[in-house]
Amino acid sequence: MGRIINAESHLRDLLSDGQDYYIGFGIDQITEIGKDHLDLNDLINGKTGSFTVSGKKGPLKENVKGKFVRKQPERKETIEKHIEYYSNYHGKIIEYDREFHIWEKEMTHRFELKLYRHMSPQQEMIIHFPLFNMVDDETHFLRAKAAMNICVILGGYYMIYDSKFEPALRITQHLGRKVLQSGIGTMAEKIDEIKERLIRGDYGSDNGGNSYRFAVLEDYNASDIADGIGGFNEYLRFEFEQDDIVILENLRSGNATYVFRLSLFDKDFVLDKQTARNHKSFLDRVVHHNVAEWERMIGRYLKRKAA
Repeated sequence: MGRIINAESHLRDLLSDGQDYYIGFGIDQITEIGKDHLDLNDLINGKTGSFTVSGKKGPLKENVKGKFVRKQPERKETIEKHIEYYSNYHGKIIEYDREFHIWEKEMTHRFELKLYRHMSPQQEMIIHFPLFNMVDDETHFLRAKAAMNICVILGGYYMIYDSKFEPALRITQHLGRKVLQSGIGTMAEKIDEIKERLIRGDYGSDNGGNSYRFAVLEDYNASDIADGIGGFNEYLRFEFEQDDIVILENLRSGNATYVFRLSLFDKDFVLDKQTARNHKSFLDRVVHHNVAEWERMIGRYLKRKAA
């Protein structure tokens, strides 16, 4: 799992405003950095109850040392300095005053986040940060982003948990539309919902290409359809059990279709467009250049059409 750039896109489709949640990870996929982190090992082994995350670089270091970034809106400040030195060339001391124009900066990312341990209802050890509350606020999303990236560095991934340490369930409404959940609802109901989205123009104005791509996928024997999560929260996830294929399709023109091996695909593992290609289940990325070429490429993976 790669670096998280925008925490908001990973939270919006999972949480409602005002909802409490935790960010954390299990101990099964601890990274080499995590294995070498003494404080983390003491926490896992029960030698300590919590610790403030620190490290030599990146989000681990920024958590306690902070990071200087340009103030917003960007502006420069003028600093005047007196310069004095001896010049061998001139054989005398050179003195003068000089103005320097530098960007004004401020300290950010110094959150001093702590990690704790907890046993989930399934008796899994979870390493987690303090309770978060979902609010539409820049500082909240920066803190969440820092927590997510620390989880990835130490644990190999991050997971969103509700206040009872259950994996966060998807909310039932998103952007004013019905949410499609894996294993819930009939295929006929889900297909009707997607058709209504196309009619409303949810996927953009190029309804010809959008509708055609959906019609092609509908023509194959999809075993389930769900809305994507994380970095693919604007995508639809088509599952084809007979072909052992998962397709993440945006339907919007100018995007791409992502193809995965279903037997290696973890539906609860949060991917984004940067990390998708490195996942063990990834097979292909098909760009929406023209529908005929797109259909030919998709046909390489989906062989069994609906009866």
